[in-house]
Amino acid sequence: MTTSTDALLNHTANLAEVWGCALGGGVLAGEPDAGLDVERMTDAGLVASLDAVFAVKRQVEALLVRVAGQVAVRFREDSGVHGIAARTGNRSAPALVAERGHITVAEAGRVCRVGEATRPRMSVVGQRLPAEYAQVAAALTAGALPVDSAQFIIANLSQASPRATAEDLDEAEQALVDFAVANEADSVRKLAIRYRDALDVDGVEPREAELVARRSLKRSVLPNGMKRYVFEADPLSAAFFDTAIDALVGAALRTPRFEAAADGAEADADGCDENHVALEDGRSIEQLGFDAFVDILRHGLSCTEGLGPLNHTTVVVRMSLESLLTGLGEAQLDGIEQPISARTARCLAADAGIIPLVLGGRSEVLDFGRARRYFTRAQKLAMAERDGGCATRGCNRPPSYTEGHHALWFKRDGGRTNLSNGVLLCSACHHRMHREGWDVRITNNVVWFIPPASVDPHRQPRRGGKPPLPTPTGHNQPRY
Repeated sequence: MTTSTDALLNHTANLAEVWGCALGGGVLAGEPDAGLDVERMTDAGLVASLDAVFAVKRQVEALLVRVAGQVAVRFREDSGVHGIAARTGNRSAPALVAERGHITVAEAGRVCRVGEATRPRMSVVGQRLPAEYAQVAAALTAGALPVDSAQFIIANLSQASPRATAEDLDEAEQALVDFAVANEADSVRKLAIRYRDALDVDGVEPREAELVARRSLKRSVLPNGMKRYVFEADPLSAAFFDTAIDALVGAALRTPRFEAAADGAEADADGCDENHVALEDGRSIEQLGFDAFVDILRHGLSCTEGLGPLNHTTVVVRMSLESLLTGLGEAQLDGIEQPISARTARCLAADAGIIPLVLGGRSEVLDFGRARRYFTRAQKLAMAERDGGCATRGCNRPPSYTEGHHALWFKRDGGRTNLSNGVLLCSACHHRMHREGWDVRITNNVVWFIPPASVDPHRQPRRGGKPPLPTPTGHNQPRY
């Protein structure tokens, strides 16, 4: 008989097989010890075991959301003296799930919400209907979608649903599920927000106003004498804050700290030579950020002159030409996931510290061939729009932490200083690419990283840069 646990059993059996192969079929005397097991594995065996463990985890999560969703329904529909609440002594479904799973109530709430949104429904006449988010449900059941990604898709499409068509919601759900099965949850969250705002343009201003109203600064003294500052910033305020901090941190990270070439030859200025060796600053990113914040405050209190990298620091606001002209719709801020309204963006247009990046308008010349060695500021802005910061998948460092680098090296390969040959990389990712032997190619304005054979024998290209923009059809066509 086929049951809901068959897939879990199959994946568990596969995990046992992969684990055994990673150990070379050998066993240790005494009690099993996973810690000793993994120490004996090769790198390839360790990665294969990681994949197999996550496959089991996704199947377990699929069953968990089914159970939690049914628990949530029973708490809502059967609240009498003989209902599940009275039987378990819990006030809510998340409280019961948290108690039994020893997890936080917040995590339990997410599991319950995903479970309810992906369980089959019943009509008023008792007819069985598909789940509200049937495509998310199918991907969960197949073990292809983690709960975090499912939660981001459901939460954002639910916000858009009152003002979006069923056709647009269905297409958006399918596109997000397709993206989520091949990408990490952080990227899914960012793309789901973009779909929400593309489908519900009228909701951008109310959401913006709500976030502005929640801004705050809290200060407290810790027992060890340190003082803690907790900011909650709305998207626009966060954009100014991040831009200023990231400019100074990025300048510190980009400060040349290369050892001389081994043969005494002059080192390549952008680090793209065979002998480049990066020297560490010694401070963590958190410490660099703190020092940058203090520098900004010192400058503001004592000086009217420009502060180093901040002289050339701007906030980039991107919006469609239609939104700029009409004041309707949304605008995106560099490094900020939540949008601002087009009306707010228009108010910022006269600010000297703002660059309005109007999509679809005329742009500066971005290709210089080999007449110029270094990428211009205009080219770096264009790369930032395409890459979103460091283009390496999963890095997420902002544009100010990066420099433009030639995909085909300028000296070794004769690479041109053109946008089609430029990519934004932070120092750490740049040197890792060279050290490990990765190749970079830009095709149709999309950055692809080609791993060395030691990482992937097939050298399958991996997409970098920002996730693709939403393109649902219908009357809510997004204006990008």
